[in-house]
Amino acid sequence: VGERGEGLSGGQRQAVAIARGLLLEPPVLIMDEPTNAMDNSTEEQFKNRLAPLLEGRTLLLVTHRASLLSLVNRIIVMDGGRIVADGPKDQVLEALRGGRLTGRPA
Repeated sequence: VGERGEGLSGGQRQAVAIARGLLLEPPVLIMDEPTNAMDNSTEEQFKNRLAPLLEGRTLLLVTHRASLLSLVNRIIVMDGGRIVADGPKDQVLEALRGGRLTGRPA
């Protein structure tokens, strides 16, 4: 592994950091682009293993990756530091697909 994880890839380092964060079983998890250094296969494994651990917890997920939205049930969309949409995942995604979101607050 090496000192400070120097022998690990970026994705492996990220996985270790996430595992360390989960060890104490916190009631709230805050993750900012948790899979940005992972390939698609590793990201899929990450989602499959994380999903059961979210039972009874709150996940605040900051991401640009639509593939991670399977982990959440509510989406808040920000544009220029302003909230432009906030609601159940299906409703917000439908509004995005339909082009009904503007730069004005929701």
